[in-house]
Amino acid sequence: MQENPTLANTGTLSASATATLATIDTATITLNWTTTYQRIDGFGSFAGRATPFFESPKRDSIMQQLWGTDGLQLNMIRGEVLYTYPFDKPSGVVTIKPAGSSVDMDVNSAAYQALTSDQKAQIAQLWIFKKVKERYQVPIMFASTWTPPLYMKTNTGSVSGQNFNGLNYSCCSTDFANYVAGFTKAYQDEGINFYGVSPSNEPENVFSSWASSYWTAAHLGQFITNNLRPALNAKGLTTTRIISSENAAWGTANSFLSSMDKSNVDILAGHGYVEIGDLILGKRGLNPNPAIWNYATGNKPVWMTEACDDSGVYDGSMVGGLKLAVNMHQFLAVCNVNAYVYWLGMLAFNNNESLIGASADGSLVYPKTFDVMGQFTRFVHAGYYRFNAGLANNSTLKVSAYKDPATGKFSVVVVNPGGNETHCRLNLSGFTAGAIDSYLTADNSSTHWQQGSAVAPQGNGSYVLTVPPSSVITFTGTAN
Repeated sequence: MQENPTLANTGTLSASATATLATIDTATITLNWTTTYQRIDGFGSFAGRATPFFESPKRDSIMQQLWGTDGLQLNMIRGEVLYTYPFDKPSGVVTIKPAGSSVDMDVNSAAYQALTSDQKAQIAQLWIFKKVKERYQVPIMFASTWTPPLYMKTNTGSVSGQNFNGLNYSCCSTDFANYVAGFTKAYQDEGINFYGVSPSNEPENVFSSWASSYWTAAHLGQFITNNLRPALNAKGLTTTRIISSENAAWGTANSFLSSMDKSNVDILAGHGYVEIGDLILGKRGLNPNPAIWNYATGNKPVWMTEACDDSGVYDGSMVGGLKLAVNMHQFLAVCNVNAYVYWLGMLAFNNNESLIGASADGSLVYPKTFDVMGQFTRFVHAGYYRFNAGLANNSTLKVSAYKDPATGKFSVVVVNPGGNETHCRLNLSGFTAGAIDSYLTADNSSTHWQQGSAVAPQGNGSYVLTVPPSSVITFTGTAN
């Protein structure tokens, strides 16, 4: 159905719209201020695939659009404990910057061109982290490990986890722990204090050809307790948190973490891709229905540290955008995650694995997934708490609400994956508020987060709102 032209996307209902109310979808949303859920730690993106980011002539604009106030306002960044760094085992020193190189070196210079591809990736990632901190004071920086250095693995000739290739426990647990700690200390010496590090990335992946390492839950828990935590402490990194286990599927992370020693794990993490059963059936992409973990997390933070639509078919429209919107809603409002981190920030071509792409002429491309991500990241900030948003008389919308207890600011994110415009009655319970603002992402929205007219409360304190079809819209206000 076409959006009613008498509505300014998000305004109050006109007389003609009210007359047709019975012919379109309706919903009742009730916000209950006193029913509070998880604290939000924030939102982020991966700094990996760092070389094209570093070499892009648009890199400053890309960084601004991801972490700056004009863009997504991300407060987290995820990096990689690359397996290619020189490592001096006696001292535990890891060299993260090639000799004679600088993060400010010209990518067109002979010195840069003389670097190997591994060295370029090393300098590129360091540049991204240093500039993100310098320009945007991003507070949560963390790194995950795809694989130990190859000489520490059971099959020293393979970068992948195929055939159960993983850490060689008989020789290298201490060395690998010192390697991760040495990497973390080297970044600290460059002014980057990692919030946390993860010793594994998708530890169950024994199929893919890319860098990975197989772990059992028992061995990963033992390694964290017996090796990694002591190694970090020995380098004075006592406040660096350990993140685990980052399985590819949320359900796999549930079973994996439930059976491992988590006593020295500070942040519990999984990824947001389809479950293993769907993968076997040939499905890829974002998990549309992740379930809350069924074991006690011990009040430890729960992070979703990687997700994207990796199905291989690029879709910059709201069809792709709504896949992300549903995934984000499910993780935040059903799985109660404290943080959500997208896979890639940018690629030098168009692919749904990244939030920003590029055309053949080098101009930046913003798929609707970028705008959808911003519906959460721009209006739900670290320190907000999710609170109750009840939905009645509607089975299509997905609604979640977030508040800042210190200021009274609140945001309500409404996802409409259906094809009908929906008129909503928004009721407030336990608080009152003045006019609320709205920000829209739809296929026909003319700008990022298109702002609509402010909506004033009616005499009884409720609001009458319009949610366009196939859209994500965020309403913001301040409690009185």
